[in-house]
Amino acid sequence: MKKQLLALAVVAATTIPAAHAERYFADNSISVLMGGDFKIDSADWPQTDKDYGLTTYTVEHVSGYSWGGLFFFMDRDQGDDQFRASYSEFSPKFFLTTFDDSIVKNINLAFTLESGSTSSGFSQDNYLYGIGADLAIPGMNFASATYYYCKNDNDTESDHQITLTYGASWGQVDLGGYIDYSTGAEDHKASFNFNPQLTYNVGPMLGYDNKIKLGIEYSAWHNKYGTEFDENTVSALIKVHM
Repeated sequence: MKKQLLALAVVAATTIPAAHAERYFADNSISVLMGGDFKIDSADWPQTDKDYGLTTYTVEHVSGYSWGGLFFFMDRDQGDDQFRASYSEFSPKFFLTTFDDSIVKNINLAFTLESGSTSSGFSQDNYLYGIGADLAIPGMNFASATYYYCKNDNDTESDHQITLTYGASWGQVDLGGYIDYSTGAEDHKASFNFNPQLTYNVGPMLGYDNKIKLGIEYSAWHNKYGTEFDENTVSALIKVHM
């Protein structure tokens, strides 16, 4: 059932006829994130409470349509101890209802397919589906809150997740990110991940028509991946929009 639901979401997100779907915006970017003090990102994961250096290359897409929206990204990690990993999320949402002049802009049917693999041979696909709301918060470019039921792979027990996203800008300065809270289950702990990015657009200085962002990303992750390990690190970030 889980695969059928995600397959339906993928097909709907990618095959809605253009005649019936107006695109409001689209943005694509590539980024490089470099930092240390990452937890359990090693070729022999799981590992003791040791810090690892990590470089992450990311391709990202976001777009909005009259029917909803689509968010997709793919990470490629290269870390200490010959650690390599790939991770992606494919997240379409579909408007159920919209509101005018309200703090709640839309109520959405939301899906996410998480896929990850590492050089140690570990791989996992998780299937998330639920309901969310896009919010109109003064001073913010966007904000949302989504509840997911998470059907996890590899005999990992299912759990529940709350995801908050946000973004704001002041001139060339951007602040954005997400907060994930996962309830956990008997075989893994509840986790909390706070992950903001603070960047400055140097595109105008370089004569580039789109944004080139330089800045930092902060990761505060309690019980990373449902383990007993906590992550608290700041990384350098460069992000080029196309």
